[in-house]
Amino acid sequence: MRRLLVSLLAFGALTTAQAVELKIATQYPPGSLAVTSLAALANDLSDATGGEVELKLYPSGVMGNDPTVMRKIRVGQLHGALVSSSTLALLDVPADGISQPFQFDSLTAVDDARVQFDARIRAQLQQAGWQGFGPLDGGFAYLMSQRPVDGMAGLQSSKLWLPDTPTVRDLSHRVDIDFAVLGVGDVLAALETGAINALIAPPAAALTLNWHSRLDYLTDQPVVYTWGMLILPERALTRLTDDQRQALFSRLERWARELDAQMRQSNASARTALLSLLTPVSFAPTDLRDLRQQLPMP
Repeated sequence: MRRLLVSLLAFGALTTAQAVELKIATQYPPGSLAVTSLAALANDLSDATGGEVELKLYPSGVMGNDPTVMRKIRVGQLHGALVSSSTLALLDVPADGISQPFQFDSLTAVDDARVQFDARIRAQLQQAGWQGFGPLDGGFAYLMSQRPVDGMAGLQSSKLWLPDTPTVRDLSHRVDIDFAVLGVGDVLAALETGAINALIAPPAAALTLNWHSRLDYLTDQPVVYTWGMLILPERALTRLTDDQRQALFSRLERWARELDAQMRQSNASARTALLSLLTPVSFAPTDLRDLRQQLPMP
């Protein structure tokens, strides 16, 4: 009996040791499409593998901003992340093929470019030792402001907030605009105090973070197409068996396709909502032409 008990305990320890936990971080908050869909995927994956593969989610940026998350992935504290496209620059992966400011006027043009881009970015990530799932639609970012901005003069005189990324810094330098460097959590207070009076963001973000409540105008020209990817370093997947890897990948690929479509619809609905709350403003065509002449295009 004792020998049997020892054998059962040893078997249980072996089974536990074989369980693989993949820790995934994201800036998206609980309740968002990205997090709720990943949570559903995690449950499905656990059921499909008999609990041998578990996804543990860290939403709302609790693991830090994207650069901090990347450092934690490199040391093995995390095993993957849902990140913005600009973060891929930290992997030396060129991700600007659909992310140049003022590159597109319509989502139809974006979709035409994505026919080739999507497969190419995943292949480039794989060559760099990463598995990528996406891109995931983030929608167009628009200029929203407390006073109407219909051209370059108004843009340059605005107290503007932009996310501090290499693409944004390049844009700022090329077209001579200044922007405030603030964390996302500080933007609403800055709008309230007058530290900033304009920002560039996707409508869904402006609504979710309540920025729209301190803004009055929406300039109708899309500024930049935003997107994200779920990325996993290949070294974090070496613990998986072939069957476990297949179970994970098949679910993540389906999740990415479905979430991309869902986020496209969510972003369209958010823009419609904003247009009912803010006054639309048209950007001067001549200024837009001059801007595009100053900016590199793929």
